[in-house]
Amino acid sequence: MQANGRSIGQSRWRWAAWAGLILFALIQILPSALSSQTGGGTALSRDEAKRQALLIASERFGISADRVDRVLLVHTSNSKAVGYFSKEELLSRYQQEWEPNYPTDVYRADLVLAAGEGTLTLMLQMHSGQLVGWKDESGTHPAAGASQSDKRSFMDKAMAYASFFGVRAADWEPAEQGAPGTAVFHSRKSALGEARVRLEVQVPPGYEPASSAFPRWQGGSVTYAIEIPGDFTAYVEDQTRLSSRLNAIGFIVPHLVLFVMAIVYAGTRRKHTSFRRGIGFASVFFLFYVAFTFNMIPGLRAQVLEEGLPADDPLLTGVIVSTLIVVAVMAAFTYFSAVGGDGLWNSMGRSLWPRWRDRGFGDSVVVSMKQGYKLAFILMGVQSVILLGLQHGIGMFQASDATQSTYNMTYPWLLLLLAWCAGISEEIQSRFFGIALFRSWLVGGAKKVLGREPGKRSAAVLTLIAMLPPGLFWAFGHVSYAVYPAYSRVIELVLMGLLFGWFMLRFGLLAVIFAHITLDSFLMATQMVFDGLPGNLPVGILGIFLPAIVAYVIWWLHRGAAQPRPAG
Repeated sequence: MQANGRSIGQSRWRWAAWAGLILFALIQILPSALSSQTGGGTALSRDEAKRQALLIASERFGISADRVDRVLLVHTSNSKAVGYFSKEELLSRYQQEWEPNYPTDVYRADLVLAAGEGTLTLMLQMHSGQLVGWKDESGTHPAAGASQSDKRSFMDKAMAYASFFGVRAADWEPAEQGAPGTAVFHSRKSALGEARVRLEVQVPPGYEPASSAFPRWQGGSVTYAIEIPGDFTAYVEDQTRLSSRLNAIGFIVPHLVLFVMAIVYAGTRRKHTSFRRGIGFASVFFLFYVAFTFNMIPGLRAQVLEEGLPADDPLLTGVIVSTLIVVAVMAAFTYFSAVGGDGLWNSMGRSLWPRWRDRGFGDSVVVSMKQGYKLAFILMGVQSVILLGLQHGIGMFQASDATQSTYNMTYPWLLLLLAWCAGISEEIQSRFFGIALFRSWLVGGAKKVLGREPGKRSAAVLTLIAMLPPGLFWAFGHVSYAVYPAYSRVIELVLMGLLFGWFMLRFGLLAVIFAHITLDSFLMATQMVFDGLPGNLPVGILGIFLPAIVAYVIWWLHRGAAQPRPAG
């Protein structure tokens, strides 16, 4: 097999790929599979959850389906609780003891009623569809709080109200009177570590337990929360602020500078490249990410809700528009990085990206795809070892992020588009252009100091150093994920970035793009399978084979375009 004119030992790379795949299965797949056996099984689809919400509204609240104008469904998650259980290795106990009735993750169904009757919000267990909480979002004022002498009767009244909606009084003990008209109870179940469950009941004005009428839901609520230690909450909040600063200083600012540099070098190296380079990649990135953005509208709504803001349509529209603007800028950055990077590498005497007009372009794509799968398996194994080391070395742990979950996607299978967007944009921006830029500066600087071209060994060292800045910028772009400590992803991705850079120099741009896409496709397919949504398994398997399918389609199209046309 050939790549950029270099012979590759088939056996060595094949064995490395198999080793990487086995490590990935043992370190990441097997623990997830064992954990899923103690979970709730198959999750409700979004359509099933909406139907269940309407059924509960009719049976429990007397709201017929014709009174509901629309149902806004999002998956929400108590990220801090998930992080606490993960850090303290309590996830298995949580799944067995608490998840059926007090889940950290729920479907939140906002039933917007017609004729301005208000909004009823239902919280559903994601696997059983059981009602685990509800509240009135219409803004009705709650009843006034009780005096200290009347506290016991008020707490009894609140529990009687909650019992109408399925709460078992024997499971709870009175704790305190909260906000006006709200009673707080604690679960009698044993704590998990230092975590415990709190029930909050808001009693509507005029409610009397002795009344034979079914109680009104307007102005009331029955919700629960998982209380975790204050020091853990403070730690997560500090880490979140740190990750925001690292993302702004280490990713956003440097990438704005790189964007400007990409435009500059696309112009100054135009004799070594073509402005048609990168149009296809940038277009695929833009179209795929636009489709992904509209598919993630429920996730964007969840993001707004997490910020404590009302997820109304005008605000959500603003978030969508701003997201699309960022996508357009990233597509432009990808385009200029492709042109500028191609010009820089060609001017340095390296050809890392074949052209469509090359006679063997189709064959190069297929070879790069095959290389990409092997490299992806190696990367999966290396990443698994790094993650294992970080878990045992610095205590890395992961929380949840509902804004990126497949439960918040209109069509969960479109998650696979993100693998293509990341593989194209990140490899072209951070590796193809980023490494070329810093290498040209370092080698050019060495040439001025020495008065000659640096030697082969010196050039190799300078190339290695050139991989570090763009790899670091790329890593800082991932610190906003719910992984703690915030710097753990920086360590992981700087090391991964060095491997990606080495692979690009050895096998070419197309090989690392295929490797990145394949790696992300495996990770996303794994997420889809363990999320438990119906139909995700075959789609995930298809996503893993999709890079190969695309490569052979390109090969077939190029072969057809290269066929000589008959005379006449």
